[in-house]
Amino acid sequence: MNIENMQIKGQLAEARKKFKEFDTEASGLIILIRSLLNPYEEDICRLEIEKATTATTRLNSLVTQMKILKSKIEKLEAHFD
Repeated sequence: MNIENMQIKGQLAEARKKFKEFDTEASGLIILIRSLLNPYEEDICRLEIEKATTATTRLNSLVTQMKILKSKIEKLEAHFD
């Protein structure tokens, strides 16, 4: 196996690992946001909107990064087809 293929496999493994980390964090943020925006809360003023906004902003950032990584992974995988 030549050096270029080994480097590409390393990049692919790293991108997959990072994607999985982002996915895990995103899942946690979704659960957090759902708990912060409890639809059964009778007093809407008691909702922690500031925390939900921060979590939603981070989730949006993660999704954007995941889309970029997904594209990169597809391109790296295409190299081996």
